[in-house]
Amino acid sequence: MKKITLGTLLLIGCSHFSMAQTETMPPSEKKEKMVDQFIGVQVNDLLRQVFNFNGSTSPLNTNPYLLTYSINSRTKGWGLRAGIGYNYSSTSSNDGITSVTNNLNDLSARVGIEKACELSGKWTAGFGLDLVYTSNDDHTVSTVSSNITPGITPFTGNDVTDTKTTSHSMGGGPQGWVRYSISKRILIGTESSFYYTTGDQQQTITIDGFTTSSPSSNGTKHGTFNTPIAVFLHVKF
Repeated sequence: MKKITLGTLLLIGCSHFSMAQTETMPPSEKKEKMVDQFIGVQVNDLLRQVFNFNGSTSPLNTNPYLLTYSINSRTKGWGLRAGIGYNYSSTSSNDGITSVTNNLNDLSARVGIEKACELSGKWTAGFGLDLVYTSNDDHTVSTVSSNITPGITPFTGNDVTDTKTTSHSMGGGPQGWVRYSISKRILIGTESSFYYTTGDQQQTITIDGFTTSSPSSNGTKHGTFNTPIAVFLHVKF
């Protein structure tokens, strides 16, 4: 919810700045715009909070791009687009014997070209090709407390297992979108894409300060189809 709130505030700020520029510019200095720019934020979580859908389970949203940006020629429709998403989570648990701490860092980025087309006065659509990059970092530390009695003297020991898993991948594929104009500057829409990526995954396991398994590397290949479930709120300026 914090990410959605921050993204929405950014959109409102950009819209206000753009409208203020237009209002303060003298009529003699106004020039015909050659391009349209759009900043979008994914609002699925916000819609889920506002509308209660009677407790029904919503479809899984696999689109990782929270913020998007695009710039298009007003006459030809061709333009550039980009998107970025970041997810961080930290969890911990302790049952008195075993404590586990897990940190996740996920980054997704894309850049591409697109062609925008006007379907009607309110509807626009577009299609293009994207290059994508993803990075995932998973770090887990598990500590097990054990009571050991060597001989007569009691001794308390801790077994610490440190597991680090990282993966990086690159690729690309086609994408398409459709948007509806709520007002002159506010639009809402969705998108669909198919990205094929290849990369590598590495894992290192360390127990009590000693690496018990040498860093291993595995090749990865993924084909991901993002259905048009993600909803984006766009500001045009």
